[in-house]
Amino acid sequence: MTEARASRRKTLEERRQEIVEAGLRVALREGVEAVSVRAVAQEAEISLGTVHYCFEDKAEMLRAMGRAIALTASEPALAALDQSHDPEALVAASAQSMLDGLKQNQHMRLLTFEFALAGVRSRVLREVAQAHLDQSYRFTKEYLNKLADRGGARFSVDVDFLARFAAQQIDGIEIGWLVDRDDEAARKAYDELGRLVLRYLVPAFDRK
Repeated sequence: MTEARASRRKTLEERRQEIVEAGLRVALREGVEAVSVRAVAQEAEISLGTVHYCFEDKAEMLRAMGRAIALTASEPALAALDQSHDPEALVAASAQSMLDGLKQNQHMRLLTFEFALAGVRSRVLREVAQAHLDQSYRFTKEYLNKLADRGGARFSVDVDFLARFAAQQIDGIEIGWLVDRDDEAARKAYDELGRLVLRYLVPAFDRK
């Protein structure tokens, strides 16, 4: 079967997803700097033309890869919000879910930090790193708002600030775990961050 016939059987979105997955495999195996249109085409066993048909350029492909990584990272904590309406129980469940998710997706999380560091030097990758950073803050804000809603509460500080602060702390915890693989230390750090977040929660009717 020729590539052209195989391509006709896949939608544009399916082909884009295939290319993103191939790009992530290259990045995981060889590093972010090794990702190129040619390398990804070879990994996916498709032509350069097919990649260019699905993505305008390398930057667009890298942005799609960054979005895929962010979605993988956000799922465990959001899923934990379905377990209870009690904020303390939810925070405890989220801490465990985040540690479990980190351990299960450690290579993807490492790749996230590689994107960020590469973005310091590269204009193209800086766009990807910034987009991922913004998405991380948005996810954390979404989590905080849902946590407050489920507990019938609100935050006594600006949620945008708290989301940015919490996301930065999570990144630090994850980097620490990726280096020392100390589950207990990471879990304690997640728990402490959760307790800090809870201190900013007040009843929704309390406007003081």
